[in-house]
Amino acid sequence: MKVYDSVKKEELEVDGTKGLIELMRNGRQVDLYLGEKKSDADGYMSWDVEHWSSIDVKRFIRCYSLEGRVLGESTGHNIYDLENEFKPEEAVKVELS
Repeated sequence: MKVYDSVKKEELEVDGTKGLIELMRNGRQVDLYLGEKKSDADGYMSWDVEHWSSIDVKRFIRCYSLEGRVLGESTGHNIYDLENEFKPEEAVKVELS
């Protein structure tokens, strides 16, 4: 999977979702730029970018942006949640920051 590293200003080849999770565990944030807006089940919030990072090796946090603005909401996830929630293959662009 091709990923742009916005810190080092270079494109990297990463071993799919597992490789991105390892990068998060090593202190990097993974930004998933979605092709279209997503909304939560209640219609409370919409977003077009997901910012994923790791709290420790088994806990992760996802923050959201919409049209360039960072939203005040975030969600916490354990390693098992990532199988259902962390979907870099759906992003049109993946960046490391």
